[in-house]
Amino acid sequence: MKKTINVKFSWGIFLLIPIGILVFVIIPELRTKYEIFNNKRITLQQEMMTLDSLKQLQDPKPKDMHLIKSLEIKIPIHKVVHQRETFLYYKTGGMLLVLIFMGIGMAGSSYIAMKKKTSSGNKEVDFVFGNPDNDTIGQEIDWGALESSGSNFASEILKKTVNGYKITSSSLTKIIAWSFFLMGLNYVVISFIEFYRIYDVPLGLMKAGKLFFTSGGPFLLVGIILLFVFSPKVYVNRRNGKILIKGEMLSFQDVYALQILKKFVEGNTSGGFFGYELNLITKEGRRYNLLNHGDKDYILSDMVKLSRVFKVPVWNKGIV
Repeated sequence: MKKTINVKFSWGIFLLIPIGILVFVIIPELRTKYEIFNNKRITLQQEMMTLDSLKQLQDPKPKDMHLIKSLEIKIPIHKVVHQRETFLYYKTGGMLLVLIFMGIGMAGSSYIAMKKKTSSGNKEVDFVFGNPDNDTIGQEIDWGALESSGSNFASEILKKTVNGYKITSSSLTKIIAWSFFLMGLNYVVISFIEFYRIYDVPLGLMKAGKLFFTSGGPFLLVGIILLFVFSPKVYVNRRNGKILIKGEMLSFQDVYALQILKKFVEGNTSGGFFGYELNLITKEGRRYNLLNHGDKDYILSDMVKLSRVFKVPVWNKGIV
């Protein structure tokens, strides 16, 4: 088996999404809105100058008095509208920065992943799968998927630590989570600042909750949940021979084998895709999921490393 196989990285094409939105939607829309916004700002300034000039008159005429009263009503309203539009630009600008961050992050992670797969340092690795049919536990374990969900890219990776390894989310997965978080945070913070600057009313619990959930609150919460979900899920300590997985502490002596299997993940809008699972098998026949994603090259490479760390066979029924 090769440690790195053919390059099959399709996530680079997703760069077209933020780039297309930026070039064909956001920039033209911002240009048009800014021209309207700037014209209103100039009009407001002219109205304020006119009002100030009229108030300086020593003997204003009835027509001047009528205009003064009219401007004293219009200007506060126009100021509020101008402030709202100003904060809208702050929100839009923040969203644009998040999209740029997401685009750069996705491009960077795509480049790094491609370099890893095509690196000249990669080499062929001779690897022989174990036969579960020749083992009592291998004959009894389930070959169905442990995880019903999955991703069609390398959402989880095996990463070196000071004491051994950890299985954590990939850089691309973290970028997605941070994009949700920052986009929501941008709208929530600016919306609350906007409220305190414009409205002279107390902000109670119900109003604060409504403002939170009608601005960027849902995106902020999704980002927090994703950051929590995508935190490291497995720690492998080579120094003391311990494995922390799903809140349980196992020892290397508990590991009996590894299991690699292929599964079909149904998509909500698409027909679905094939993914892979790498599971840990204990001496009691219990299964724990280690890796779960759709990049075959990455999961096979990490499989070889973990097999050597635990010094156990990998069971595979002709799936890969």
